[in-house]
Amino acid sequence: MASLPKRTYTTAFEGARALGRLLAPDDLKWEIELPLRGRQAPLILHISCNAHATLFVAYIAKKVLEKLGLDFIIMGGPENCCGSIHKNLGDGDLQEEVATKALLGFNRGKPQTVLSICPDCDDVFSLYPLKGQSFRHSNIAELFVEHLDALKPYMHPVNKRVIFHAHDVSPARVRDCSNALAVLNAIPGLELLPAKKSAGPGIHCQTVHPMPPDDQAAMFEEARALGADALIVPYHSCYRQHVKMQLKYGVETHHFFSLLAMSLGIEFEEHFKQLRLLDDMDSVMETLKPRILAAGYQPDDVQPFLQRAIFC
Repeated sequence: MASLPKRTYTTAFEGARALGRLLAPDDLKWEIELPLRGRQAPLILHISCNAHATLFVAYIAKKVLEKLGLDFIIMGGPENCCGSIHKNLGDGDLQEEVATKALLGFNRGKPQTVLSICPDCDDVFSLYPLKGQSFRHSNIAELFVEHLDALKPYMHPVNKRVIFHAHDVSPARVRDCSNALAVLNAIPGLELLPAKKSAGPGIHCQTVHPMPPDDQAAMFEEARALGADALIVPYHSCYRQHVKMQLKYGVETHHFFSLLAMSLGIEFEEHFKQLRLLDDMDSVMETLKPRILAAGYQPDDVQPFLQRAIFC
């Protein structure tokens, strides 16, 4: 397989736009900018740049919010970047400016809460709150836990044996994983197995600082030895790194939203997983070719974006 293309602003942001068009479910739409006197809502669901590779996560979030009867607006695209990509590309001095512009964009919707699905966004936005900011910014897992009693009557058994992959490098990561576990523990039929090698490094697994291969292998060897059906992760970035391990170990990787969706009867497709398990870039391109052409792209133009996102 060819080496991954060097990451630049073009591969990061144009890649997010292309992935958004190619991998989004038909009924998942988002605003890139709110008009000055547009619709307002108490909740804004924010789709971060890198989450465009795993849009089933945002789709499930949308469906859960609808099931709860909550009023919300979805915002996404590079136009709403938190600035972490700028820092990762060596322009850390731009991070505050980019984050502030995104927060000002959210503010147009007069929300009470901005909901994130990304730990990078959580961390960066917490560093640069707007002066006089009136809305709360939190990971959506907090909202799920707050409304867990309302969701429980809709839950059906999910008969799987799973291990949980956690990050605990900071209080925010501990809180996120605690919230994810609260959701998982509420799902009937789900058996959480004790694991000693499932802890992840840093704030999340990622392309920049992935889980070391030896640790990753030990985690999946333990999962297989325990008879686990799946490894459950709290973040979309962890999901992207670990999905491929199913090819070797036969243990699936699921975002914890997926287990919630299964229990609630929410149907969804994991396009990223389907493509990654093809394990071949030519097969990925052949599978996506009809969508690529329908979106107005040429295959050669989007292949570098797809390769970097899917084979990270």
